[in-house]
Order: sequence, then structure tokens, then C-alpha cells
Amino acid sequence: MWIVAGWVLVLLLLAMWSGLVWAGEALLAAALSKAGTLSTGDWSLPEALTAWLPVPVAEWLAGTLETLTPQLQALVGTLPWLSGGVTVLAWVVWSLGALLLLGVGVAVHVAVALWRKSARSSLPPSVTVLR
Repeated sequence: MWIVAGWVLVLLLLAMWSGLVWAGEALLAAALSKAGTLSTGDWSLPEALTAWLPVPVAEWLAGTLETLTPQLQALVGTLPWLSGGVTVLAWVVWSLGALLLLGVGVAVHVAVALWRKSARSSLPPSVTVLR
């Protein structure tokens, strides 16, 4: 019974893991597919951030952002193309997690089997175990 309970728990965790990876893949693919729509004018510091930062730091960040605008725009232009790789990445991440959960299931199975064997061997020989 404990072995079945362990495998049911592993299967429930695998279902939750699958849902989490699927949702993360969908959100990331949607975000990357829309990322190419940013225009050059969108690259500025938020006013809430500039009000919170000291003036020299805010000016330095604004200057750095202005300097890096062409590189950032080129990167954003490639993001929709990269959204196709999200599915491959999701499958790799899911596979690693599934293998880890499978390993946990095997470990629980072996641990319960060894526990049963040690409990059976610790009984006196005159006692019979009914199943």
C-alpha cells in the first residue's frame, strides 16, 4: 500500500510539474512573440525609478540606456524569432524534472521495500505474518 501511495504522489507531482512547465512555456512564448513591437521611443527609465534614485545615478542610467538603445532594439527584433526555441527549452526542462520525479519514485519504492524486508526479518521465527 505504501508503494502505491508513493507512486500516486509522484504522479500527482508530475501532473503539477507538467502544468507548471506548460503554463510557463505559454506565457514566455506569448511575451516573446509580442516583444518585437516595442519602438525606439519606449526605451526610457520610468519616472517612479528616477524619482527614487539619486540624481547622478538616474542621469548615468538614462545615458547608458540611451547609448545602448540600438543594441537593445536589435535584441528585441530577434525575440519573436527566439520564441520558437521556447518549446524546445520547455521540453528539456520538463524532461529533467520528470526524470528527477521518476528517480524520487524509484527511491521511495526501494525504501519501502527495504523497510518491509527489515521489518519482516526482525520478527521472531515463531511468529507468522498474515497478509
